[in-house]
Amino acid sequence: MPYWRSADCWKALAMLTIVLTISFTTIYAYIALNDVHGKVTDALIKLDWPTLKPLLALTFGYGLITVLLPITSTILQDYLQLRWRTWLTHGLIKRWTGHLAYYQLERDGLLSNADQRIAEDTREFVESTLRLFINIVSVVASTVSYTAVLWSLSGTLAFSVQGVDVAIPGYMVIAAYGYSFAHLVVTHWLGKQLIGLNIHKQTVEADFRFAGMQVRENAEQIAFYQGGRREGERLSERFGRVRANTLQILVRTFKVMLGQSLFSHVFSLLPTLLALPLLLSGKISYGDMVRLIGAYGMLVGSLAFFQQAYQNFTQWMAWTNRLRDLLWSIDKADNQMPGIYLSTAPCALLRCTALTLHSPQHQPLTYLKSWQVSPGERWLVHGPSGCGKSTLLRACAGLWPYGSGHINLPEQRRSLFLPQRSYIPAGTLKAALCYPAEPEQFTDAQCQQALEDCCLGDRRDALSSSDRWQQVLSGGEQQRLAIGRVLLHRPEFIFLDEATSALDPDTEAKLYHALIEQLPDSAIVSVAHRKALEVFHPHHLDLARAGDH
Repeated sequence: MPYWRSADCWKALAMLTIVLTISFTTIYAYIALNDVHGKVTDALIKLDWPTLKPLLALTFGYGLITVLLPITSTILQDYLQLRWRTWLTHGLIKRWTGHLAYYQLERDGLLSNADQRIAEDTREFVESTLRLFINIVSVVASTVSYTAVLWSLSGTLAFSVQGVDVAIPGYMVIAAYGYSFAHLVVTHWLGKQLIGLNIHKQTVEADFRFAGMQVRENAEQIAFYQGGRREGERLSERFGRVRANTLQILVRTFKVMLGQSLFSHVFSLLPTLLALPLLLSGKISYGDMVRLIGAYGMLVGSLAFFQQAYQNFTQWMAWTNRLRDLLWSIDKADNQMPGIYLSTAPCALLRCTALTLHSPQHQPLTYLKSWQVSPGERWLVHGPSGCGKSTLLRACAGLWPYGSGHINLPEQRRSLFLPQRSYIPAGTLKAALCYPAEPEQFTDAQCQQALEDCCLGDRRDALSSSDRWQQVLSGGEQQRLAIGRVLLHRPEFIFLDEATSALDPDTEAKLYHALIEQLPDSAIVSVAHRKALEVFHPHHLDLARAGDH
C-alpha cells in the first residue's frame, strides 16, 4: 500500500512492530497462564499449599500482563490509524480537488457520494485494514504456538479396529483444525451474500443523507412550491431502501450467528470427550486435562477468528471497493481526452476557431467559426435557450470537453467566471467576498469599499461575522456579492452567465457601470436575455442551435 512506502512509513512501521511485539508477548502470557492453571488445579486437588502460593502469584502476574498490554496496543493502533487516515485523506482530497475531478465526476455522472467516500469510507477502510492485518498476524502466531502446545499435551491416541492397531499422534490438533474448518465452511455458506448487501448499504445510506441535505439547502425554494409533502415522500422512499437493506442484512446476519451458535453448541463437549481416554487410562492427571482442554480452547479460539471476522471482512470488502471506485473514477476524469483543444499564447486575446460544442450525449449544440475578444471589449452573447451560450463560457474556462475546435487563451491572464448562482462558502463574510483567494490578501478597507461598490454597503460592518452566507443572503445579494468579488480581484477577463438575473434594472445598471468604470481594460463577456444590457456591450455574439446553421 502506498502509505507503507511513504515518508511516514518508518514511524508507522516502528509503531506496528511494537503492536505486534505486544501481541506476541500476550500470546506467550496466555500459554504460560494456561500451564499455571493446570498446575494450580493439581495443587488444589493435593491440597499442596506451599506449591499453590507461588502459582497464585504467577496467575496474578500473567493476568495483569494480559490486561495491560492489550490496552497499550489499542492506544498505539488508534494513533497509527489516525496517521494513516490523515495521509490517505489528504491524498484523496488532493486528487479530488486538484485537477477539476470534483467537477468532472458530477458533470459526467462517473461516481456518487465522493465526499462520503473520502470522509467516512477512508476511516472505515483504515481502521478495518489495520485491525484485520494485526489480528491475522496475531492469529497466525497464536495458532502456531497453540498448535505446538496442544500437540505436546495431547500425545497419541491408540486404539484397535478389528484387530488392527491405530495410532493418531496429536489427535486433538487434528480435531481442532477439522472443527474450525467445518465451522468456516458453514459460516461462508450462510454469509456469502453479506458482501453485496454491505456494499449496497453504503450507497442507500449516502442517498438518504443527500436527500435530507437537499431539503436543508433548498428549504426556501421548497417552501415557495409548498413541496414539503413531496420531499417527505422522497425522504421516506429513500429511507425505505435503507430499511429494506438493513432488514436483509439483519436476516442474513441472524442466519450466520444462529448457524455459528448451533455448531459451537453441538460440538461444545468435543474437547472433554477427546481428553477423557487419556485421563481414564491414567496417562494424564486432572490438571493435565485442564491444560489440554485449555490449549484446545485457545487453538480453536484462535482459528475461530476467521469465522467471527467474516462479517468484518465483508464490510472491509465494501469499503475497499468504494475507495477503489473513487480512485478509478478520478483517474478516468484526469485522463479524459477533451475534444476541444485549449492553448495559451503571450498575446492578450481570447480566440475561438472552428469551435463546435456538443452535449454530453454528443448532440451538437452550436458552431462558432471564429470569435475573438480583446482587452477592454464588452460582448453580449445571446440566442435561444439550449443553443450553448452557457456551454461556451464553460468551454472558455476549460470545463467542457465535449466538442471540437480550438480555444486560445491569453497567457498568465486572470479571469473570473460568474454563474447565475455563485458558490459562497460558510465562514466570515470577508472570506466569502475574497473567495477563492485567502482573506488576508485584501485589507478590510478594500473589502468594505467593494461591498459599497456592489450595493452591499449595509453589510460592510459584518466582515468578521461568521455565518452560512449562502442561506443568509438573498438571491440578489448573492449576485451582488459575486460582482464585489470581481471588483476586488480585478481580473482581465470577466465572464458573466446570467450573473445579474435576480437584480432589478437599476441595481443591475449600477453594477455594470461600476465594472466599466473601475475595470476599463478588462474584457467582459455576458450571457443574458435582457435587452437592457445591450447598452453596456458594444459587441454582440448571436448563437444559433446547430440545426439552424
